Amino acid sequence: MAYTGIHATCLCCSFLLALFAIAGGISHTKVYLSNNEYHNIVIGIDESVLEDSELLDRIKDVFTDASAFLYEATRKRAFFKNISILVPKSWKNHPQYAVPEFQSFYKSDIRIGTGNAHGPYVYKTTPCGETSDYMHLTAGYMKNDSIARAYGPYEKTIVHEWAHLRWGVYDEYPGGDTPYFYAGLNGEIEATRCSAQITGITFNKATLNDCAILHNLPEPDCRFYDFKNTSETTASLMYRQYLPQLAHFCDNDAMASTPGSVHNYQSPSKHNRLCNEKSVWEVMREHVDFAGGVNPTREKAYTVPDFHVVKQRNKRTVLVLDISDSMNEFLRLDKLRQAVSNYILNIIDDGEELGLVVFNFMATIKSQLVVISDTTREELLLLIPTSDDTDGATSIGGGISKAIEVLEENGSDPSGGCILLVSDGEENTNPFISDVKPTVLQKHVTVDTIAFGADASSIGEQLPAATDGLTFYYSERSDSNALNEAFIAIAKRGDPDVSVLIHSNAMSLNGGEVSTISITIDSTIGRGTEFLFNYLGYQSIEVTLHAPNGSSVGEDSPFYYTDITFQSITIKLPGTAEIGVWTISLYNPSVYSQSVTTIVQSRSRYPGQYPISIKSEWSALVVTPPEVLILYVTIAKGTMAVLNAAVIATIERPNNDPIELTMADDGAGADITNDDGVYSSYFTAFNGDDRYSVKIRIANTNNTMISRSNLAGVGSLIDPDFESYITDTGGEETGEFQRVSSGGSFRCQGSICNGYSDVYAPCKVVDLEVKRISFSNQQITIQFTAPGDDLDFGNATRYEIWMSTAFALMYSDHEMTTNLTQHNLTDGTLHSPRPSGQKEHFTVRVPGRGDITYVFCVVAVDASNNRSPRSNIVSASMKDFTSSTDDNETSFPLAYIMVTITILLLLFVFITTILCMVKNTKNKVGNSHINLI
Repeated sequence: MAYTGIHATCLCCSFLLALFAIAGGISHTKVYLSNNEYHNIVIGIDESVLEDSELLDRIKDVFTDASAFLYEATRKRAFFKNISILVPKSWKNHPQYAVPEFQSFYKSDIRIGTGNAHGPYVYKTTPCGETSDYMHLTAGYMKNDSIARAYGPYEKTIVHEWAHLRWGVYDEYPGGDTPYFYAGLNGEIEATRCSAQITGITFNKATLNDCAILHNLPEPDCRFYDFKNTSETTASLMYRQYLPQLAHFCDNDAMASTPGSVHNYQSPSKHNRLCNEKSVWEVMREHVDFAGGVNPTREKAYTVPDFHVVKQRNKRTVLVLDISDSMNEFLRLDKLRQAVSNYILNIIDDGEELGLVVFNFMATIKSQLVVISDTTREELLLLIPTSDDTDGATSIGGGISKAIEVLEENGSDPSGGCILLVSDGEENTNPFISDVKPTVLQKHVTVDTIAFGADASSIGEQLPAATDGLTFYYSERSDSNALNEAFIAIAKRGDPDVSVLIHSNAMSLNGGEVSTISITIDSTIGRGTEFLFNYLGYQSIEVTLHAPNGSSVGEDSPFYYTDITFQSITIKLPGTAEIGVWTISLYNPSVYSQSVTTIVQSRSRYPGQYPISIKSEWSALVVTPPEVLILYVTIAKGTMAVLNAAVIATIERPNNDPIELTMADDGAGADITNDDGVYSSYFTAFNGDDRYSVKIRIANTNNTMISRSNLAGVGSLIDPDFESYITDTGGEETGEFQRVSSGGSFRCQGSICNGYSDVYAPCKVVDLEVKRISFSNQQITIQFTAPGDDLDFGNATRYEIWMSTAFALMYSDHEMTTNLTQHNLTDGTLHSPRPSGQKEHFTVRVPGRGDITYVFCVVAVDASNNRSPRSNIVSASMKDFTSSTDDNETSFPLAYIMVTITILLLLFVFITTILCMVKNTKNKVGNSHINLI
């Protein structure tokens, strides 16, 4: 997991568990390391945090200390130099608050929120070594030392989380998907930890007895408890950073500074499983911050950061619309007019600022920035271009330049402004995109693009990629509503409290035809529910809306609005919509067929609460096979992950029918963490050098639930050591619900995009585990999730299972170990892989018993003999535990423990009584972090 859990340890104490909070993909950071100094760090304070100057002071103090500690932990190679603190719009103006440049809350590196769940965590969905999205802290954590104490000193906790955030490493402690124990040398049972020199005691957490060995594995309640002050081990900070001696990251044998900082590559930690058993420092040295020897040790440094406080601004967007000749073809301008009118009337929120620019061979400002209200919405509608305006060639750079002029009107700072560009053609007139790109970057402006049709500029992803913008593609298919969906996705970006999209579709409705659509209003939504319809024909369609209670809304209703100018119908339900299934009847009274689009959206049912919402994102905007492309879809209700949902991604491809991906949240393949509400999938089904777009559809299954103990992008909050102290570990059934979302677009480039070459091997197996060990039968059963033929798509052709008694050999060169044949297996078939995503089980009969540890890895092979990377390595003991209890770590019998506790308690009572008699006062005993001494 990427959060800092409570791992306090005690034999006779009460435990405190803190729960945590979320928000929602891929890193958008502008942070860089130069001359050992981190620049452009943004700490964003959420709107829910009340104005508090003391909080600003605490942020400065905590991150000043963290900077100094980071300098030491990185061997004097890095510290925080420049930090912006972004305060909410709701805070009062203050002379020290500057105007933001690139800073915005949804792009901030560290986010500070509210609530009683104070555990620090990092939202991470990306592979090992890749920067994560953000770190989450609470105002309560920052200001209350007693809350923070459970997680360790501020500076150590911040650096632990920074390692997750910046360098993309994982935790090295057990719990969750990580086993508590593994088989070490000679069949001995070892505790999961890094480094192996960390000492402690092992016993059953429930009975306090020595641990029993069941099927050659420690019983489920067996735990290892670290000694707090008796070890000289200094690593790893990714293990349990609150231990006072831990102050560094582990490294390999050759580079570790002390024996106590040598990486334990045999430990089955999440870090080892996902990072090829590399140490944290090995991953760090491959990161752009340190790769190639950059940012070497700097012996002297002033590590106090420069802090800048900036205040959030209203969102400012300039629409930049293509009106070249080609926009008059295929009803493009009619469709664009409808989408823009929907955006202005129903999507963009009051208080935002909007401007309008149009371009062909030259660009024209139609409207400077205006604050959105009922009046300005109507004024902007009158400025939407018509077919009479279309003419000439295409100068995309000219449109961008004019948009920057709008953002700079009257000397305004354009920083943080957004440009939404819609174009259908290749640029062919100066200025070009390449001409204006330096200016866009200098002005700190974000550019989002919607490519309209197959002929839209082939370099349309250039500016979004450079400015952290979004890209969308409308293929003009008759069954696609991607144009409207793109405008909605752009408007919703970064704001979890906006309306959610429940339903979106496009269809062709024949003359005289009636079509019926059913949609579900669930218990998390209902306010501000809107039904939006567009048609393209000479006669308005007729819509009837049927509520679950049997009532209906038709054209005679006061909530029913028809706009013949933009050929639209809007039904805005007053109050809160009834929960249940609503039915839409669409009737085309014309004798001609008409294209009809439908959008249904709604807000949270209760103010201040979050609805079930979607966030989707591609790992790249441009891919050149065999580069890997991943789609991430996060489903959450505020802070809570939505588990076991049905998630289907439909990919529109350039030269074939759309293809569907079934997304998974199982901790295998492209998915990093099981049950964290992030559903992930690789995409390899390319069939053309062109653009691809995705639409996400989400619905419930029989066991879909909103988890109260799983964070979206993080996973389980529950430390199994303390599950008996958790009062609310369940979840809430979602019932029937549905959501849709545009997942944006990407471009595949290069000859391999034609799909004729098999360049993708099966994906790496990352969840190999030992499920059962039978000492008497000399059998070991292993389990893993089946990969595909191309990464996680399709079926592999065969498996190779490699076995050895030498972990070091398996780690360094698994092909020097034994490649098992079918003869070695008592269960499972090597040449019949299951479909991707299903569980595979193989039972191996091993050649011997005794003080032996067997280690395994798996390789999947496809029909073209493409081989996956070797899997994570697992180990199993064949030691005879029938006559003795494993004591590879220091173990104490229950009697010894209880006698020790009794003596300490009697001594405590005696001293307390004496002090009370002498001073006639009451001693106040405070809670401190729980560790064995």
